[in-house]
Amino acid sequence: MSNMEIYKNIFKCAAAIALAMSAAGCKGYLSVQPQGEVIPETDEEFTAIIHNHLRDIEGGGDEYVIGNMDALKFLEGCADNLDANIRTSANLTFFAGEEIDSRQRVYEESWKVVRDCNIVIENMKDRTSDIARGALSAAYSMKGIVYYNLLREFCQPWSDSKAGELPGIPIVDRFNINDKPTRGTIRQTYDYTKAQFEAALALNPTDPKYIFTEWIIKAYEAKLEFWCQNWDSVVSLCEDIITRSGIYLTPISEYADMINAQYDAKGEVLVRSHINNSSELDWYFSYTKSYLASRPASARLIRLFGGKPEDDVRYAASFNSKRMNVKTPECKVRLSEIVLMLSEAYYHKGDNASAIKWLNDLRRNRIKNVTDLTMATLPEVRDGERIIVDCQGKAVTPLLQAIF
Repeated sequence: MSNMEIYKNIFKCAAAIALAMSAAGCKGYLSVQPQGEVIPETDEEFTAIIHNHLRDIEGGGDEYVIGNMDALKFLEGCADNLDANIRTSANLTFFAGEEIDSRQRVYEESWKVVRDCNIVIENMKDRTSDIARGALSAAYSMKGIVYYNLLREFCQPWSDSKAGELPGIPIVDRFNINDKPTRGTIRQTYDYTKAQFEAALALNPTDPKYIFTEWIIKAYEAKLEFWCQNWDSVVSLCEDIITRSGIYLTPISEYADMINAQYDAKGEVLVRSHINNSSELDWYFSYTKSYLASRPASARLIRLFGGKPEDDVRYAASFNSKRMNVKTPECKVRLSEIVLMLSEAYYHKGDNASAIKWLNDLRRNRIKNVTDLTMATLPEVRDGERIIVDCQGKAVTPLLQAIF
């Protein structure tokens, strides 16, 4: 168990004790199940369950919905982006296999989020008030995002021909500790996950207090469609977000301030973790940033910035002169991601002109005095790359390599 998890458990135990003392009408969190806990009784108490998870996201404690600095520490601490031949910290994981067992905890804890969302969805009596609609849309959204995360991390990669056969994630549609749901297929998991996002959108979520408003939900729905290779849906969702959300690609002059904002969702950021500057986890933020900065970035990664890396605003915002990370370690969804998904979706649809158009649009907002790419000027596919085929088993092309 990580230091962060221990600290979170202590904090949540203290919060639970305080809640038990103050919420006399709640008879004991979940008494309807003899071997379980007691379901709250009022809509306000059900809404409080959702606000507890929203508080975790805002405070930086959530690892299983949007993710947080701890999730990044796991992923980036053993990534190829860091130079495994140079180790300057005894605490930095040297081999990804050392972290594999921790994924079991991620799987287990993710279901606790699903459980809480199901309790609210199943038992909220008022379905029409602004508070009820906000809580319900957030519950559907978080449940959908957790299912998307589980599908991506614990299932085989999507395959149209095998989606009806490959094992997916159990469909848990209601709170019942006696249920033993069977594991469906990845297509069933996709259908169920998409249904959660559609249910959230049907409630017309507009209140930012519940975090998951229309464009954030559509961004995660686009990520689901992208993972499951539904390119038409990706194009439709991404273009809708780009043209109607009122969010624009952050220009070069504002990029560093946006990407390294410690608490604010600035510029093109649709949603991010740790926006509460009074969070009890601020100390862990500093620790994680130092942890990731204890191994330099791979020289192969640095070479991708070309002969004039200083012209690319992402370079100085990410690395210092010793190739150490200076980037703020927070999970976020940005419009850049939407643009790249749109570009790759057009590529897989065979529309190279649209694919390169969106790629150039992003490059103009990241690289000073950049010249637009054309099909004739795309760099050749690099030798020695680990990714040599795309998601459909086809050889990587110069355009696809430029996109990812």
